[in-house]
Amino acid sequence: MSKSYDNAIFLTDTDEEIDRKVGQMITDPQRARRNDPGNPDICNVYSFHEIYTDPETIKRINGECKSAAIGCVDCKKVMAAGLKKGIEPIRAKRKELESDIKKVKEIMEEGNKRARAIARETLEEVRAAVKI
Repeated sequence: MSKSYDNAIFLTDTDEEIDRKVGQMITDPQRARRNDPGNPDICNVYSFHEIYTDPETIKRINGECKSAAIGCVDCKKVMAAGLKKGIEPIRAKRKELESDIKKVKEIMEEGNKRARAIARETLEEVRAAVKI
């Protein structure tokens, strides 16, 4: 997935956009036909399964892919559902923050203050180390 290839998945993407982008993902390049056994270890989609899919389903997908019991299209649909479920709390928080720009600015200002304090300390350590 790459922003420059226009297929990155953004938190602002709709479920339909996520489904479309996941549907375009490249899977095991050796698997030319639906009934060809796949290799999850070299499948880009499977690496997302390992992040967003529950362990029992991952195990099932692994076996079904290797035995050609599941096709890449169905595999992508399962992964897309897990992905959407996994990022939903982040998307919800983003939506909440979008409606309160004042709060966002306060959070940013607090972060700036903390970063400046850390930078000040770091600069003092550097100056002491180089004796200036």
